[in-house]
Amino acid sequence: MRNPLLEASIFTPDSDRDRVTVTSAFSGHPLLCVPLSSAADVCSTVDRARCAQEAWGPAPAAERTRWLMRLRGDLRAHRAWLGSVVEHAGGLGPRDRAAELRQTDKVLLHAFKALRASVGLRQALRGAQARPAPGRYSPHRPAVISSRVHEGRPLASLLEGALPALVGGSAVVTEVDVRSAVPALAVQALARRAGLPRHVWQLMVSQDSERATVGDLRAVLNEHADDFAPQCCLRGTSGSGKAGTRVPGLLVLRHDGCSRAAAQAAVDACFSRAGRMCSTTPLIAVHADRQAEFVRQLVGRAARFTPESTLPGRGQLTLMRKWSATVAASGALPLLPKSPTSGTTPPVPEPVALFDHSAWYRRLPELPPAGPVALVTTFTRWSEALALARHTGTHLSVFTRTRAAQLDPQFAGLPASRIGFNRASSPTPAWGGPGAHS
Repeated sequence: MRNPLLEASIFTPDSDRDRVTVTSAFSGHPLLCVPLSSAADVCSTVDRARCAQEAWGPAPAAERTRWLMRLRGDLRAHRAWLGSVVEHAGGLGPRDRAAELRQTDKVLLHAFKALRASVGLRQALRGAQARPAPGRYSPHRPAVISSRVHEGRPLASLLEGALPALVGGSAVVTEVDVRSAVPALAVQALARRAGLPRHVWQLMVSQDSERATVGDLRAVLNEHADDFAPQCCLRGTSGSGKAGTRVPGLLVLRHDGCSRAAAQAAVDACFSRAGRMCSTTPLIAVHADRQAEFVRQLVGRAARFTPESTLPGRGQLTLMRKWSATVAASGALPLLPKSPTSGTTPPVPEPVALFDHSAWYRRLPELPPAGPVALVTTFTRWSEALALARHTGTHLSVFTRTRAAQLDPQFAGLPASRIGFNRASSPTPAWGGPGAHS
């Protein structure tokens, strides 16, 4: 996966930065030496972006349109190389890697359509000056926008956060973790080759293991940037607090829902990409009347699921084991005979599903780690499921035959803002494309 574009893109004016070597998640071989950023680097980075934006922002819409067209072509031409980068740096197996590339194509297509709809492609290519539109530069737009990359969606979340701002004439500073930095550098190199001026899009690489350092960098970046990109689940899978934990999403199977569809969605949401998607729903609440059928369906589908993606490091695998042991010690019964593998590097963890009969809607269990885990509990009253939902995260999936319009008012005040009915909740694009609430 060596490529001169990628290697050249890591050189920055701050040559005295600490650097870390990123190794392949599957082979352990070194991939790239990446410069780390700190809160002290934010001011100079934002200042460079602000200066670069002074020329990029007022550029004709035609120029930014042509840049997006060239970038889209280059990303397609380098699809195989990008897939290799995502696989080795992000630890995504073949199936998850292909899904990420498909989602990336959708982001590019939507960005292109949005620009064409707001500006008018022919007018933009001719340099015509139409009235201000959402996709066009305006002096009132923020000069510098900050964005984030989610480790479970390294390419799609990168482009969702950066493209709308860049096309609109703003500069972007993107915070990435060490592993996501490698595909981000690859895309940034292609963006530069497509004609994006230097410093219009910059990356700040945070060291994952130092949670305080990450928090400081993020806080200072948000303070100095003029705005932040409206992305899905900005807190990511590592959330706040203990590294590797997250506020869990919730999947609910009501008494009138389809057990088969809910079980398939649970397997896809909880186990794909080693459970690292922001839309993962590791907590599953099933009505008692559907319990036996759901468990049968879940076990059957999980048995046919072949894990391919890794966790970023052994630290998260250890957290996953400890959490599973803690939950099992509290009385939960294991549903799947497999357990997290201890084999050689890289650890590709097997799915773990636990079952509990207790009224856990009264208290939220210990936050689950980022990993392919699922905790199934039962409820007998709809109010019990709603009580549990008050303590969970942004993503909620509800399987029911009841009309969504009838249930929507009951979700008022819940943390969930991405709600999927009769399907797994999915990440919501930053540019307001097809959302998860339907």
